[in-house]
Amino acid sequence: MRKAFLILVLAALNAHAVDCVRATFDYFASQYMTDQLNLYILPGNMLPDSLHQRHHSQVYTIKYHWTGNHLDSLAFSQSCLDKGSKVTVVPNWKIDSTKVGKLKKYTWTFPPENTDMDFTVYRGKDSVDIVTGSRDESTHHTFYIKNDTIHELNNWIPGNRIIYRDLKNENKCYRANGQEKKFENGSVLKVGEEIYTTYEYETRGDFLIQKIFEPDRNRYVKPPGPCEGGDEYTTIYYRKKKK
Repeated sequence: MRKAFLILVLAALNAHAVDCVRATFDYFASQYMTDQLNLYILPGNMLPDSLHQRHHSQVYTIKYHWTGNHLDSLAFSQSCLDKGSKVTVVPNWKIDSTKVGKLKKYTWTFPPENTDMDFTVYRGKDSVDIVTGSRDESTHHTFYIKNDTIHELNNWIPGNRIIYRDLKNENKCYRANGQEKKFENGSVLKVGEEIYTTYEYETRGDFLIQKIFEPDRNRYVKPPGPCEGGDEYTTIYYRKKKK
């Protein structure tokens, strides 16, 4: 009886576990950042409901307003100490999608005065390639899943980072450089000398909560003001899609 009870408990715990590799990949595959904030959004498995970010004494918040899968507007606010500002952003970009082989191609087009912001996204089940710039000088920021690890490549700022799962907690992942570490059971993880970012997930009712921690890598450099520098903490709430 006790063994059966333990099996039921473990099953219940696993039901609430989140595969951080898949969840983090969907985060990169559906939300494209500008100025460290998620403004350019494609609907993924979860729709972002709200975001809260703290960077030293600077605080950012975003509330997303959706009609179905269409993003109507974003209520954006930022504050530092006793000063703050609020603004509502109505999307002024157009997104066209076409099928290219097994990939979905999304073309983001902005008004004529902002055509230099246009970009293209090639998205597959286990890969996403974000392309900016002209055809001759294009920049590729690519993420793909291989061997249960997210590989991150960038040809503009040369880098080869990876995102791998915590061996003891599948709700948690780490972003580090591209060095390998092999374990006795034959598994391979990419482990860097420095962890750049930690992603952690939990479910609460109809919400998936993503917590992102980015340690201050310039902690020995005096920040230019009271709202700069320090660690970054970001929490994003996602609401499940209605069927």
